[in-house]
Amino acid sequence: MNTSKLDRLVKMINQISLNMASNGSEGEVAILVASHLEKFWSPPMITTLCAEADELMLAPISAKAVAHLRAPQTR
Repeated sequence: MNTSKLDRLVKMINQISLNMASNGSEGEVAILVASHLEKFWSPPMITTLCAEADELMLAPISAKAVAHLRAPQTR
């Protein structure tokens, strides 16, 4: 993926995390962020973010949200 597009994904998830940060503990907010991404982002956006996340400058909540998205779904 184009670096500028990836940078935009990082900026967006970090902004979402920051905006939701006051809604609970870091773990709870990470789940909220992951849920938001599942609802409003396209599957290719999520796939790209998850594939590249280890190399990115993600906020702690964002990194936990990505880990939640990567985990096998038990819901």
